[in-house]
Amino acid sequence: MDDRYDGHAQVRGVGDERLKHAFRSGSPFSLHDILAAARQQESESTAPVPRFVPAFRALAESLMEEAALTPTGVAVARQRLALSLANQLRVRRLVESGRVDPELYGNDAVFVVGLPGTGLQWLQRLLSRHPGLNIPSVWEVARPSTEWAPWRRDPSLVDPFADRLWERPGGTAGHPPDPGAPCEDHLLLSYAFHALSAPVEYCVPGYADWLESQDATAAYAFHRCALAVILERVHGGRPVLVSEFHSLRLDGLLSVYPGARIIRVHRDPMASLANVAEISTQRRRAWSGRVDPRAVKAEWARRLGRALAGPQWYDASVGSRVLDIAYAELVEVPLLTVRRICEFMDTPLPSSVEHRMLAEGDRFAEDFPGDLSGDYFGTADARLPDIFHDYRESYCRHWGVGMAIQ
Repeated sequence: MDDRYDGHAQVRGVGDERLKHAFRSGSPFSLHDILAAARQQESESTAPVPRFVPAFRALAESLMEEAALTPTGVAVARQRLALSLANQLRVRRLVESGRVDPELYGNDAVFVVGLPGTGLQWLQRLLSRHPGLNIPSVWEVARPSTEWAPWRRDPSLVDPFADRLWERPGGTAGHPPDPGAPCEDHLLLSYAFHALSAPVEYCVPGYADWLESQDATAAYAFHRCALAVILERVHGGRPVLVSEFHSLRLDGLLSVYPGARIIRVHRDPMASLANVAEISTQRRRAWSGRVDPRAVKAEWARRLGRALAGPQWYDASVGSRVLDIAYAELVEVPLLTVRRICEFMDTPLPSSVEHRMLAEGDRFAEDFPGDLSGDYFGTADARLPDIFHDYRESYCRHWGVGMAIQ
């Protein structure tokens, strides 16, 4: 049975109640219908005309034509598009009314970036234990607001499809993030439909290529608006934003955050490729009826190669505001690495906070998946971009570890 979306199909094991919003007349990703769903989330009958419509259309067309979505995949994509648009409308209402001024926030932001698989999630967990740092949580990113309130379970934020996403090969289920856990801030870009992470979850090469060809300044300007809404809710602490996907568009980020400090985490790109290819294959299989692991690996080899070709990985164009860290350093001596980072940020690190970080590191290590082999998808036989080899020589040898900065 072809499980791709045809407007009438059902998917085994998924009830009608969970799929009833997936099937409408015409395109399942009609902007009119998505806007209606977003207004319903906001409990408003009217709302401003959406912004970033070309980006929405590029993503919607790619989802329809390239992603080979199952009925469940269509339902999930519709739900996420509606949530993104609802968050866009919420942020715009607060900023355009003068309730929040984005210029007052983000001037002292620190961005931690690195290619996929460079240990950023682990580093984020460690840094989140520092009370002097402000890292957005899952709850804050999912529901940006200026009104302070402790997290509460909101039925509108419960994803009925989360179990599919967190399934792992062999039947071992992962665990969705706790709503109060630190969250990667690249999701703020999804409000503008510039979702740099979308190609991980869906086969949307047309959309991904379109994104790479666009000037990201406007999307990052909206990212700053969304960040301001979150920081207005919780004052105090230096904002620290951690995401591997900023590595793909650092030019746009720096144009909007000219005073930001950048921490770059470096690792052998072969390990990064193996990491993102496995995760992308796993996630695409949750929503698509057709996934070729080797094609996924080849696609990400091209994308990572183009990212490494950018000057942000090689020169000092952002001056002394850059701190370079090796993945091996982060894994082998995490506390010393955090000390270096805090010194770079001019943020004291009390001994009591170090103890919290060590405890957090021990908890995270229990679930840490470990390194992936560079040969997981036959990368030894792959035609990799020359830039992979240039990067390995320039940075891996810089840290004196030969050709494998694992």
